[in-house]
Amino acid sequence: MTKKIDIKKLDVAMGFDNKSLDGMDWYSVDDKPFELDGLYWHKKGGPLRRLPIKTKISEGVDNLAWHTAGVMLRFKTDADEIRINASMWRNSRMDHMAHVGSMGFDLYIGSAADKFYYASTRFNFQEDSYNVTIFKNEGEKKIREFTLHFPLYSGVEKFSIGLTEGAKVYSPALWCDNRPIVVYGTSIQQGGCASRPGMCHTNILSRTLNRPFINLAFSGNGKGEPEMAETIAKIKNPAMIILDYDANAKVAGLRKTLPTFIDIIRAKHPTTPILLVSRLMQSYEFHRDSYYIQERQDFTEIHTGELKRRREAGDNNIHFLDGTTLFGADPSECTVDGCHATDLGFYIIAKNMAPVIRNILNK
Repeated sequence: MTKKIDIKKLDVAMGFDNKSLDGMDWYSVDDKPFELDGLYWHKKGGPLRRLPIKTKISEGVDNLAWHTAGVMLRFKTDADEIRINASMWRNSRMDHMAHVGSMGFDLYIGSAADKFYYASTRFNFQEDSYNVTIFKNEGEKKIREFTLHFPLYSGVEKFSIGLTEGAKVYSPALWCDNRPIVVYGTSIQQGGCASRPGMCHTNILSRTLNRPFINLAFSGNGKGEPEMAETIAKIKNPAMIILDYDANAKVAGLRKTLPTFIDIIRAKHPTTPILLVSRLMQSYEFHRDSYYIQERQDFTEIHTGELKRRREAGDNNIHFLDGTTLFGADPSECTVDGCHATDLGFYIIAKNMAPVIRNILNK
């Protein structure tokens, strides 16, 4: 019988400590001057949900809307310690995704595009609640700007952030443009399987471009439903809308839904840039099986055909990005299971998407 070992007794850096609520000032996401981003329909005191409560697309989307992918809390403070007190619900424990990514938080320090990773919540992954320190200042006391990324694959039922008692809190720096970039897609766009929330490519892009993002990706369930297009169309003044749902819709579904989806968005946002992104490379495509070669050709034809048709009709604000380019020169090293991205995969996706998005928005 294998003897169980408490790794913390061997290496204290590999363990964690649950804290008490004492000695801290506690705030909610709605307290000013904290800024909550990524939850367009959130009302003060309401639940942390990516879609309106009454919006019903499908059972899958309804459940996944509680997952806080893309949600972030930004603020400045001179606190010497920051704690996260959170309770998960509708959480997802998976065999191929780190629990910090699915049900944890991570913290960045810095402003605009000059942000760097500091730490993640460390917790007992067998429990759904924790109260842990995520920042501890051992040096100079000064005002710092923080960005806290929320869990990618869990709902957050209760959340409060604790700062050193008496610490001052200030508003974060302004975005370079406060109009959100809206991303609609699949499990990969939701963040599967980043090891921590900040490594989801939409969060990397938000930091890189210094812009707010709204992540409306639904694992296995974003299939181009017209009701979803109508919901996205209600977002006021988006900077860009990115559609990347091939993997869920499949060829037949994409061919059926894409024209109507765009039509619905265009009725409300006639000039907003729309970026169509085809599916990322998956491991079975490397084998060059004729079925998958044809599938890839079909995806590309649907996107480029729709692009050509709309450009000829005078819509010059629709664009296409070939998903086969996003993993770079060595896509076989970018996934955890042949499909879902690792941190390396997400990092490369973001680095390849950033200049495309920037060029479109600068036109």
